[in-house]
Amino acid sequence: LRITIRCDLKRNAKESRYSTRLHDKMARFIQQQQQITKCCLFYLFVAILIADQSRIAVVNAFFPGVAVQRQGEDCSKISTNRNIVKQTQNYQEETDDDIKNDGNKISSTMSRRSAMQRCGGIAAATTVLSPFLFGALPRQAAQAADDVTKVIPISASWSAVDGLNSLDEGKKVVGFDRSAYNAMKDDPSRTPLFKKAIIDRLNAAPGGPSTQTVLDLGTGPFALFSIMAAEAGAKKVFAIEANKEVAQSARFLIKKSGFSDIITVLDGVSTELTLPDNEKVDLVVAELVGSIATEEGAYATVLDAHTRFVKRPNSPKSWIPSRIQTYAAPASYTLHNLFQPPAFDWDKLAGQPVRFNCRDEGLQLLSDPVLVEDVSFADIPNNIALTKKDNITEPRQYTFTVDGERIKQNTVAFREEYRKNKVIKDEELEELALSTARSFTGVAFWPRILMDDEKDSTNVINSRTFPEGGHQRSHWQTVLPIMNSTPVGGLKSGDKVVVNADFDVPSKVLVPPKYRLEGNVFVKN
Repeated sequence: LRITIRCDLKRNAKESRYSTRLHDKMARFIQQQQQITKCCLFYLFVAILIADQSRIAVVNAFFPGVAVQRQGEDCSKISTNRNIVKQTQNYQEETDDDIKNDGNKISSTMSRRSAMQRCGGIAAATTVLSPFLFGALPRQAAQAADDVTKVIPISASWSAVDGLNSLDEGKKVVGFDRSAYNAMKDDPSRTPLFKKAIIDRLNAAPGGPSTQTVLDLGTGPFALFSIMAAEAGAKKVFAIEANKEVAQSARFLIKKSGFSDIITVLDGVSTELTLPDNEKVDLVVAELVGSIATEEGAYATVLDAHTRFVKRPNSPKSWIPSRIQTYAAPASYTLHNLFQPPAFDWDKLAGQPVRFNCRDEGLQLLSDPVLVEDVSFADIPNNIALTKKDNITEPRQYTFTVDGERIKQNTVAFREEYRKNKVIKDEELEELALSTARSFTGVAFWPRILMDDEKDSTNVINSRTFPEGGHQRSHWQTVLPIMNSTPVGGLKSGDKVVVNADFDVPSKVLVPPKYRLEGNVFVKN
């Protein structure tokens, strides 16, 4: 038996804001999986010979843990992202000393779709050997069987840099590789809207563009927005970039574009720099927006710029974008329903969220989204809460009501996902799709960016459709923390998800934001 891994990364590699180092590690990963497979050949052979239910009991008696071990291997090869690969790698380290020595070197992003395709032939066999794989109830359900309403506690916590590339060894600042920068540049819902905002803002300035000085915070390797501002006629542009290698690439492209006399690149963290001659600017372009809006340090960076770099910091017209937001809604997730303990221990993610392409139909929302972060750059000093944590907002409680109509629509979407990825027999599709649609995995988050602060402005970037939160293309991702080791199942229209959200967003750039969610799911019998 030979197991290989095929990663369908075409879409994620081109569209994702956050990407990871995969290609130089995949060969070793495959070799490790093949080593594990050899150890299990005997058990697979026995399972094939004695496939009826009566003899399965004999297998379990004489070979305890066989089914668990088989599923554990398969799950390790079908992770949705590098967080899950890390988790399964830890599982392998506990069971195989040979692999233990190299396990910490692996970090990769796996396509969820490729994962489902790979497990298609596995699902039927593991369903027989392990009845917990499909339709398993959460562990709290049995305890509350006699109650009118089941109350299932849920929680998750993580740091902004967990599971992402970091700019520094201390894991303090989110970093990007070349493919991530390309994804940002090529996002049709992002770059054209920033260009329009820059041109409109400069043209609307008293005296015209030639009177305006611009600051580009986080210019990137292409100096994209700095060059746009120069092309639009700005008098002077300062481009700040924390990564020295990226700053060097920006200088090269600026020189190639013929704007070296207009654009000055400053490399370093903006909070540790001063502009030449302590100059202040008319306009700041700050595309520092994470998939949770504040996770890339936008709050601390803009707060500092507000104090030191801007002539009219309290004017919305001094900032592009003018406002950044994060929306949230409870969600169901296909793989959380397919793979459950003890074969796959989601708790080993240790709070690190799963990140989805915003077009991924494997994640569906259970209710209408709500606004959980709303940061106006012009009013950013007023966002500081006088608390010991120095965060943007004190913990807030959000109540989501499960929408029965969404459950119906999600059932259709999940049925199609399972069908085209061939993960289960056709006669079992409906039951699995319905149970997934009626399950809760976690609260999903995604950003929304407003270029202008005018209520009727159409210059808005939506990573998911607004206001319903539907799927669409975006290089930003949907962030989903797994809030229970197994899905909370049996949801119906009117059930409640109540969450206390504590977003600790510091005023220092080199202190990563932290996010904590705690609450309950209330399921009526």
